[in-house]
Amino acid sequence: MKEKLLFFLFILSIKFYGQINYNKSYFIDNNGNKIECFIKDRDKKDNPTDFEYKLSTEEFQTMKADIKNVKEFKVGEFLKYERATVKVDTSLVNLNSLNEKKDPQWKEVTVFLEVLVDSKVSLYEYKIGNIKRFFYKTESGTIEQLIHKKYTVYDETGSRLVSNNDFQKQLWENVNCGNKSIDDLLKLKYGQKDLTKYFTDYNICKNNEIVAFEKKSESGSINFKVNVGISSASLSISNHVTNVTSDFEKKTNFTVGAEIEWVLPVNRNKWALYLAPSYNSYKSPGMGISYNRGPFSSDTIIENWNASLSYIDVAFGVRYYIFISDNSRIFIAGSYINSSMLSSDIHQDQGVYKVEAKIRNRLGGSIGYSYKNKFNLELKYSGANIFDNYVYWDSNYSTTSLTFGYTIFDSKKKK
Repeated sequence: MKEKLLFFLFILSIKFYGQINYNKSYFIDNNGNKIECFIKDRDKKDNPTDFEYKLSTEEFQTMKADIKNVKEFKVGEFLKYERATVKVDTSLVNLNSLNEKKDPQWKEVTVFLEVLVDSKVSLYEYKIGNIKRFFYKTESGTIEQLIHKKYTVYDETGSRLVSNNDFQKQLWENVNCGNKSIDDLLKLKYGQKDLTKYFTDYNICKNNEIVAFEKKSESGSINFKVNVGISSASLSISNHVTNVTSDFEKKTNFTVGAEIEWVLPVNRNKWALYLAPSYNSYKSPGMGISYNRGPFSSDTIIENWNASLSYIDVAFGVRYYIFISDNSRIFIAGSYINSSMLSSDIHQDQGVYKVEAKIRNRLGGSIGYSYKNKFNLELKYSGANIFDNYVYWDSNYSTTSLTFGYTIFDSKKKK
């Protein structure tokens, strides 16, 4: 039953993923028609040349559009691309591949440029492989690359790395509101953060309207959570030599724990690593059957057993979040669980058998829901052999727990 429930929830998460991975979007074709649709979030760093979309999330079939027939498209509220034919510097950027030429090596291409600042004077970014270039558009409508090129200079002292920072001159001459000094320009770095701030400041200075994008949070964060819940566990044991088996009753107990989660600064914060210690216990009577026992060693005897366990689990895991909305996420997770036994008492009432449990390190899985990164509900499952220290004894100990978690610290909200 537990496995069926987890399987059902896993299938449900896949269904959610198939719908959630398509964001409410639009694209504009070559004829200027704006098509409202749902575009698949690629989660890739390189600028695309095409994209998949649906006219409705209920549709099973997807369609594809490419750079030949699309002038512009926007994915959700966080990504916008515009088609442009531009000259791109194709100079290699690896330190071992730099040449001695100061000037860019231009190549005219038609690409989708990602819009970073959308205004009368706009900033764009183009990424492919390890090449990253920034472009800008003035009120004239012309799009040009901001020039930044590293190259090697050789002299009597040897070789040294030099940068062509003509982008600073371009901005001073063409994107200058008069509120920046030449020193400010010389300190400006050729990166998304510095350039986005510069173009935003410029448009604010000019009273130009800026179309805002939702921030694609990539900074990562640390969360600390406390967890409480209930755990349903079952146990069966057997001895292959003496032909003894015992099935214990399924019992429900409380579980309590904590968790430290590191939301990774990649893939729009969809991946996280976590460390989660928890206290667990199990206490139950059991009904045992001994085969080939009795005066003639041929009888089957019913015996009473009792089991009592308490232990600490420490789960090291990876979690993947699937966003439903700004406040809601579902997630799936897998973990490697290390257990430390605090107390163990498994015995047959007549005193013939008494064994000590030692839980083997094992794998676990879970699925859950998070609201506002504050309230969390998680269904977990794991199974283990608790007789890792015996040769002839075997067991099947499985637990299914439903825990409620509360985030008491979120480093992102502290910033």
